[in-house]
Amino acid sequence: MLKDRIEELVKEALAKNLEQGSLGELAAVPDVVPVELPKNPEHGDRAISIAMKLAKEAKIAPRAIAEAIVDKLDGQAFSKVDIAGPGFINLVIDWSLLEDLVAQVHSQDQDFGKVPAAERADQSFESVIVEYVSANPTGDLHLGHGRQAVLGSALVNLLRSAGYKASSEFYINDAGVQMSKLANSAREALMVHRGKLKAEKYDDENNYPLAAMQEIVEELDGKVPEDYDPEVCKLAAKEIYLAQQKEILSEAKVEFETWYSELEHLHNGDETKVDKICQQLKEAGYAYDKDGALWFKAQEFGDERDRVLRKADGYYTYLAADLAYHQDKFARADRLINLWGADHHGQIPGIKGALQALGNDAASLEIVLMQMVSLTKAGVEVKMSKRSGNFVTVRELIEEVGVDAFRYFLVESQANNRIVFDLELAAKQDKDNPVYYVQYAHARSCGVLRNLTQEQPDQASLAGSQVAKALLTQDEYQTWLNDFKTNSGLFAQAFADLNKEELASTKALILALANFPEEIKDAAASYSPYKIANYIKELAALFHQFYTHNRVINDNQDLMKARVSLVAATQKVLRNALNILAIDAPERM
Repeated sequence: MLKDRIEELVKEALAKNLEQGSLGELAAVPDVVPVELPKNPEHGDRAISIAMKLAKEAKIAPRAIAEAIVDKLDGQAFSKVDIAGPGFINLVIDWSLLEDLVAQVHSQDQDFGKVPAAERADQSFESVIVEYVSANPTGDLHLGHGRQAVLGSALVNLLRSAGYKASSEFYINDAGVQMSKLANSAREALMVHRGKLKAEKYDDENNYPLAAMQEIVEELDGKVPEDYDPEVCKLAAKEIYLAQQKEILSEAKVEFETWYSELEHLHNGDETKVDKICQQLKEAGYAYDKDGALWFKAQEFGDERDRVLRKADGYYTYLAADLAYHQDKFARADRLINLWGADHHGQIPGIKGALQALGNDAASLEIVLMQMVSLTKAGVEVKMSKRSGNFVTVRELIEEVGVDAFRYFLVESQANNRIVFDLELAAKQDKDNPVYYVQYAHARSCGVLRNLTQEQPDQASLAGSQVAKALLTQDEYQTWLNDFKTNSGLFAQAFADLNKEELASTKALILALANFPEEIKDAAASYSPYKIANYIKELAALFHQFYTHNRVINDNQDLMKARVSLVAATQKVLRNALNILAIDAPERM
């Protein structure tokens, strides 16, 4: 990474000065040397302010420290080094180092950007389970589920790229009151379908809407016999809804390693896992009986009130089941991440407190809260649902805008920001649509590379019958690709005479490409896939700007080769970043 390379060079300069005793009373090289962007880009490519931070310990002026660093700094890496103000060091990166960085993109190819496990940002954990969506198997997935699905799947990909062992998990809420409601809803809907119950007698007040149940009644008809056993009705309806949810999630490019059934794993056997957890809390003095219910002493752990674990009617609450589930997950991973709707914020103190009471590190559970999504078209909020349930389904939105726009527009904002999904913008096929803009940058880069080896029609021939020779044979192009993996000094030679616009756009593109691993590291540290979405939008803009100011295919063989190296590197980085977001990287558009 560029940041790491510069930090390493500055540390080497500090170490040489320490050996010579030229840094006053400074005892050791600092563990971290921050590498920053200059406030004014004209001052350089990167800046170092470590001199000010070391001055107190060294007991010498920060500018003297900066001068000592510059004196021992590797001159081959930087074409210009300035000291500004009290001791800021501004660095202009040399073409040799820039070519090294681009060579890394080519040599690592599909692995460029990935952080080795030994270098991941947080070494306090290695394995992590990301749990998201976890919808009840009682109906369609709505937009809230869709946002969780997109962010959760992108987060898993991001964490894997950042050096962690990440797995995805869907918690199937197939036990409790909602399943009893599903059983009766399925039973009565089927009876209406078979003419055994009049539609007006359907219990709309206590059941799921009849209109929604009628969407699965044909499938139910083939699974439930005439005795209408509620348990059979419930399991049949659950199976249908779960299959539908899996199908649409797969269409949205969301796959789960684990589908965790609450009924199967937590409520199975004479003494269930939920029973055992509640008994454990009671024996530890953190749970008590009151009014026929079992309560957790949540206030002792910072909650606003104590929480019920088991109600007076014998049903366990979500908290009790969640505790058993999280205990199970902690046996399988070091860190847990849950993506929850913002309306669940009140549950966080209770679950964290109870986990702490059970002997877990509550800080090892991270809960990312997600805000709502609304739809607009031409600035007006719209309702797309064809169902009486009055919510927009994931399937409906994907049919409207396509999978890639669906994913990009739901991942480009922070989880705690409310999203206004612009249907009109998402359907556009121009630069105003960010996902189209990014994908077009990838397709454009592929087009440039394709044109090198394809025979082109001679434009001078009106009939188009004459064919010009391809610029490169396949073997020559492969030789170029291999050459790109090493620093041959090509950049310094080819880019020596660039004009201002060419120089600025070329260097900006290289620096952005080199920063991709750091972007991954930073985004993973804050569980923020949106940062990758923002990064590729900026990278696409820089590439389009580079393409505008720099004629890639030209008569100067060295210059063309150097520029093709940047085009090919951009194609690789865009592809790798789009893969994290599970968005297609088209070769033609």
